[in-house]
Amino acid sequence: PPRRSLSVPSCAPAALPLGAQSSPAEGKGESDFMGTMAATGFTPILSGDAKATRNKQKTRAARVVSLYERPPPYDAALEELEAFSLDRLKVLRGIERLRLSNASEAELRQKTKELLRKYLSGDELRKDKISHFMLRLAYCQTKDNRDWLVDKECELFRVRFEELVHKEQKDFLQDIELQVGLVDQEEFERVKGSLAAAHGGKITGTHREFFKVPFEAVPSLVATRRVFVNRGWAYVGAHQMAPLVVGRFKEHLAKALQITAKAWPHVAATDESNRLAPIVSFLSKQYQGSSDYTEVQTSGNSVVTLDEIPNLAKRHFPMCMKHLHASLMSNNHLKHQGRMQFGLFLKGIGLPLEQALQFWKTAFAPKVPGDKFEKQYAYNVRHNYGKEGKRADYTPYSCMKVISTTPGSGEHHGCPYKTFSESSLRAQLQQLQITGSDQRQVLELSKNHHYQLACGKVLQLTHNGFQAEEGINHPNQYYKLAKDANCNC
Repeated sequence: PPRRSLSVPSCAPAALPLGAQSSPAEGKGESDFMGTMAATGFTPILSGDAKATRNKQKTRAARVVSLYERPPPYDAALEELEAFSLDRLKVLRGIERLRLSNASEAELRQKTKELLRKYLSGDELRKDKISHFMLRLAYCQTKDNRDWLVDKECELFRVRFEELVHKEQKDFLQDIELQVGLVDQEEFERVKGSLAAAHGGKITGTHREFFKVPFEAVPSLVATRRVFVNRGWAYVGAHQMAPLVVGRFKEHLAKALQITAKAWPHVAATDESNRLAPIVSFLSKQYQGSSDYTEVQTSGNSVVTLDEIPNLAKRHFPMCMKHLHASLMSNNHLKHQGRMQFGLFLKGIGLPLEQALQFWKTAFAPKVPGDKFEKQYAYNVRHNYGKEGKRADYTPYSCMKVISTTPGSGEHHGCPYKTFSESSLRAQLQQLQITGSDQRQVLELSKNHHYQLACGKVLQLTHNGFQAEEGINHPNQYYKLAKDANCNC
């Protein structure tokens, strides 16, 4: 088939959701973000000609450090948009796992560089720009998604910025027109003693390793007395500049995502309904997962029978499905959303339709007579398997879908790591024999909204240290990994 391609700069609808407006002075296909100057408060320092000259002299490392102010000026096949975006998600999820595993700064930098070489190398600048803007579209619609993307992109930006040499850092600060001053040799000698006192010892570096910034721009450094302040300027070491620059990056990206969130729904429903919208919808429903578990496993040992469900629930179900199963067994009923979440999960692990009908009928039997079950509930079971209504083959819920739902009174669906109180979650962990520091770690992850990481930690603790390399993205993925771990829990 012919190559289907997208040229972002030449496509106004595609450029619009990225938070940009056309700027003829920049040349055809170039754009400036709406309200960038107002949002950042940057004060221009350099002329455009000087900046253009310096851009031509940039190294590879310096070229990828960017505020992403303009949409990528590249053509790309639709297949590339999806592939590049998934690769970037792998990098961001890898950074997330490193940060929450208490990795040292040195290890974080090293592992991040390895992730970048593995997933974004080869035409690096093109992949980087395209994947960043695609994830803006995919993660702009909910606050949780926006916060997650901003946090992880900031971590990636920080690592990249800290890898730059001093001159490259200085050039970047000038490029983004951040108000910053250089320290010459004479001034350095004059304040050297004060700098040493602020930095807790003798200064071994040179004047080239320090910048001057307005003291109000680095409140955390001033509050902790880690910088020397004189006449309104804070003398900041090159190794201390990252928080200041990351703060600007965070502010810029957060504003751009808000703009994108307002513009994208209209574009997705009109101009891009058959092109970008399906890809963006796919990306928005997952962090990184290779399967949506749509297909029922019905061959060989993949088929699950009624008799196996209690033991499988105890050993291999994720907590969300353990809770739904336990609630069903104790109450002999689940409300609609609970039946949808649990029923599609059972379908995904290999429970055939006839077995599913028998499972629900038996579970409801103490409260729902057989004829009432056939009239009110059997249709929905067959519907989930694509045998009624429009005969769609419904997909088991992903973690993102489960997390986004909130149970009401008498409901038991959703993600326990999000919806349970701390005492309820602690009780569930104790039932799994997770205690002490391990329990506290899971509770802390849950408290900090890292629900999928908490789930992955439970998998590790209950299955002989088994770790999901790409994280937990789907309840059916958890089940498969738990079975593959092949241990007696």
